[in-house]
Amino acid sequence: MAPVPHAKISIPPLPPEFVVRTALRAALDAGVTTDVTLVCAPAGYGKTLLLADWSRSSTAADTAWVSLYRDDNDPRRLWASIVAALAACPSVPPTSRLHDRWIWRADAQPEFLAELVDAVEAVPRPIRLILDDVHELVDPEAQHGVQILTQNHPAGMQLVLSSRLDPPLSLPRLRLAGRLRELRAAQLRLSLAETGSLLEKSGLRLMPAQVALLHQRTGGWAAGLRLAAFGVANSADRDGFLTQFSGDERSVADYLVGEVLSDLPEDVQEFLRVISISDPVPTGLAAELSGREDAGSVLNGLDHRTSLLSPIGQRRDAYIVHELLRTHLLADLRRQGLKRAAELHGVAARWWASRPEPVHALDHAAQSHDSKLLTDLLHRFAVPLILAGDHQPLRRALARAGAQAVATDPWLALTSAVAHLEAGELPAARGDLRRARQSWPADGPADLAVLRMVAEQLTTCVGEPVASSTSPALGVFDELPVEPELEALVRLSRGTARLERDDRAGARAEFEAALLLSRSHGFDYLTMQCLALLGAVAGTTGDMQTMRTMSIEAAAAAVEHGWECSAWSGTATAMLAYAALLRTETAEAERLATEGLAVGGATSPSQLRFALQAVRGAAAFDRGDRAGGLAELQQARSEFGDLPASPEQVAALAMLEFHAALLLGHSAAARTVLGWLASRTGENGELLMMRAWADATSSRGEHARSLLRPVLEGAVTALLPQSLVEAWLLETSLAVTAGERPAARRALQSALAIAEPLDALRPFTHAGPGIRELLVHQHGSFGASDAFAERALAAGAGNRTRQALLSERELTVLGLLPSLLSLDEIAVDLTVSVNTVKSHVRSIYTKLGVSSRRLAVLSAHEHGLLSGGVRPDALSEVVTGRIIQH
Repeated sequence: MAPVPHAKISIPPLPPEFVVRTALRAALDAGVTTDVTLVCAPAGYGKTLLLADWSRSSTAADTAWVSLYRDDNDPRRLWASIVAALAACPSVPPTSRLHDRWIWRADAQPEFLAELVDAVEAVPRPIRLILDDVHELVDPEAQHGVQILTQNHPAGMQLVLSSRLDPPLSLPRLRLAGRLRELRAAQLRLSLAETGSLLEKSGLRLMPAQVALLHQRTGGWAAGLRLAAFGVANSADRDGFLTQFSGDERSVADYLVGEVLSDLPEDVQEFLRVISISDPVPTGLAAELSGREDAGSVLNGLDHRTSLLSPIGQRRDAYIVHELLRTHLLADLRRQGLKRAAELHGVAARWWASRPEPVHALDHAAQSHDSKLLTDLLHRFAVPLILAGDHQPLRRALARAGAQAVATDPWLALTSAVAHLEAGELPAARGDLRRARQSWPADGPADLAVLRMVAEQLTTCVGEPVASSTSPALGVFDELPVEPELEALVRLSRGTARLERDDRAGARAEFEAALLLSRSHGFDYLTMQCLALLGAVAGTTGDMQTMRTMSIEAAAAAVEHGWECSAWSGTATAMLAYAALLRTETAEAERLATEGLAVGGATSPSQLRFALQAVRGAAAFDRGDRAGGLAELQQARSEFGDLPASPEQVAALAMLEFHAALLLGHSAAARTVLGWLASRTGENGELLMMRAWADATSSRGEHARSLLRPVLEGAVTALLPQSLVEAWLLETSLAVTAGERPAARRALQSALAIAEPLDALRPFTHAGPGIRELLVHQHGSFGASDAFAERALAAGAGNRTRQALLSERELTVLGLLPSLLSLDEIAVDLTVSVNTVKSHVRSIYTKLGVSSRRLAVLSAHEHGLLSGGVRPDALSEVVTGRIIQH
């Protein structure tokens, strides 16, 4: 046998930038229990370096390494190398037959292999034989010899094969027998963290976003990353290089051509070029683009041959081409002529449109340079894409269609208007609407009229009123369209129009019907819109539970689809923030309002920014930053000015600012808010409430009560249900001041009854001490509202630090003070002396800063010390017994 170069049977050295793959080392160690380990992946995935590192780190066996080349297809050279590698293992004794002179004869191959097996089995230590680059063996005789070795290899030898392709070694049989361990491209891809380590060891210190970009572009392909690192290191403009890095970069292209594509037949290379225009590539589209009926078989073969294509989906009927390979192929295709690439894009657009897959269809049509095809597809798919929330594909297609086409085609103008509205670009949307009116056909189709109606109503919602004479009337759509997407849009428009006319029941019915359609047909964006609108309707009718439920669902849908910046998501967030404010969840209200302002930014509609900023100001006021909170409320109203908004929204936010101003003694600021509300809404219950508040503050109680009377009796309607809670609480306070305790109790009962279903605790936090004292004394007499009354006492309890000053026994005694038990009876129940109880009571009075039992109970409620209940449950039966005895 011919002599073997030492380098051929030596473990290759590791480069300085090598990244240790601990998980893959462990996977290879686990392969010891199998007969054969196969490491199979395309060129550049680091197979050789992985095995070299593992060979050095794993000392459980000696390593016999053979690097295979094309000339190893001569069996004499192949087996000479294998024998030499085995003989070079440290554990092979000098007397081993492996050191003998071996002679290969083709007619004696079985005998040769049998003797080799016997010689290896006699070695006292396990050996792993690594055959690197097995794909180089194409000669049937050489392949057959390796196959025999896999089937009959020595018991003390693990066979490890590294290859770019699956070797012809009956792999299915080995898998079935549990004798095969496999590592493939998916496992060999570098993770994001490993990518960062490789780049850093290559001398590059990139930003995390740059590392992530390279990882995404290369798919964790080690060779691609090394080539990218080389290019970045030698580029004066790193950001520019990273942005443009693709498979057409010179070093990458050379590698792909030399190591991947050159091994493929020319017809297969051409097949890859034509399918490169699509990502992903369904087998049906591949057949359409290439004209090959066997496209599915070709794709499947390429997946197994190169691993640079990956099947997706359970049916494995579509493929993704590795991005660097795809961009290289696409650039190569364009070099053959832009016309051909455009024609292929046209084929792809029509194929996707027939499925129908509008996003892919429009993207390809935009690259086909066929303006008629693009316009036709925009007419066909605009409404479904709007309902699904796929606004970016619409914007890309409109940009490719051009400004002239948008200006002269009402379909495109209206589609552009809706896309601009959803992005918060109101001036651009106004221009589109103006162009749509100018180019409006005399007898346009119904779906075009629906689209116009929706676009104009959305524009109205964000502050641009539309003259009714220019907008299609709702009566045009008395007969609902058959198409579900058009029916859903008509329902949405009807609901919006009815909401503007204050027909809330009708609006709710239309929104519910639109929601049902949107959920049935996957109109995800419309689903979010309907949920937000249903939440708004519920809030204006006092159904706070439904408002919260709908708003939470709308916000969740926005997060799921990445629509947090949408005005509809912002609307849901604003309603949730306001509901949290009413429930006295101040921190949550402030958090939601701040997040809503941060996400929406300057592109949010003015009404939405006003609402969020006002809620945040009120929350800041409630948590103690009273001056800062009032300042933010005033700023929100000042910035909003005279822009349109619903009377309910104006009233809700005006009430927040007015009450804050009064509590701080800023009567002039309060009058300003009062005048602003009057100019925006006309006469209503909230205006009378504000005037009554102002009179009460100025000690004009009787006049204040006369102003309240029409609101309480229903002669003047309040815009908001929670305003009635404020009205009854003010009546309670005025009645207490006037010494009319029965009237005060009745008013408080009415306030609790209205507040409970609204979960409106906030009005009680700003109520005066007379109301809190009445809540304490009337505890247990509110019937069904008792539990809510206890929450109302606990709400806004404020400073709870006094609880730490009271001992555990003092807290126990404090819990019994609201009961009818005397101090003697408390002593008996606690099994202590009455003097001990008296000592605890005196300490409680001192720590709470009070002088009587009644004031101690009131103070305890105000500081949250009795928020869990007036009497401990364990003593309730004893207390009941004492009451019966009395």
